[in-house]
Amino acid sequence: MTPTATPTPSPTASPTTVDGIDVSYHQGTINWSQVAAAGKRFAFLRASAGTLTADTEYARNRTGARAAGLAVGSYHFANPDTAPNDASNEATWFLRNATIASGDMIPELDFEVSNGLDPAALTAWAQTWLSQVSTATGVRPIIYTNPNFWSTSMADTDWFARNGYTVLWVANWTTANGPTVPAANWGGSGWTFWQHSSMGVVPGISGAVDLDRFNGSSLPGSLFVP
Repeated sequence: MTPTATPTPSPTASPTTVDGIDVSYHQGTINWSQVAAAGKRFAFLRASAGTLTADTEYARNRTGARAAGLAVGSYHFANPDTAPNDASNEATWFLRNATIASGDMIPELDFEVSNGLDPAALTAWAQTWLSQVSTATGVRPIIYTNPNFWSTSMADTDWFARNGYTVLWVANWTTANGPTVPAANWGGSGWTFWQHSSMGVVPGISGAVDLDRFNGSSLPGSLFVP
């Protein structure tokens, strides 16, 4: 995930912090036992992007993270365009490549590039993708975005928060105690997950990795597929 920002140190964790990571093939082969031993409790795993890309490390990451005891969720990197049925085709591609089983965290849509589409077109695109994945899985997906993209490319709409998509995963790289939250504090729901750094150092992973935090002291059942 690549929201445009200057990398900064991570905010200080508290004793009750629930920390995790998000990964893709960029991180290569991961030693998930070491990740778990470092205190990470959940992982978002890229399954797909656009309509042609399947993440080559997804299956290995899912198996390894689950075996190490981490909660896992699968995400799709959206690459919206004006081609007919593009959102539907991307949803189909995600569902074909992701494994979304009982006990997994609910799936996620990584929505951070506009490719020149205006807010109305992007909103319709996201509505289609989310609706199709929700129908197929029985759960409403998490939305990942960053404040700059949402406030400009999405015209800071709160439609999604008001229509059942209340779980926000916000990317805001800062040392502040909390992130900037778009869409009027996500329609009053606030943030659920916060990607607070793209430059994390975690045992078991070579190179930098995205660091995430849950807004609470334990992951509730509502974040998991029944």
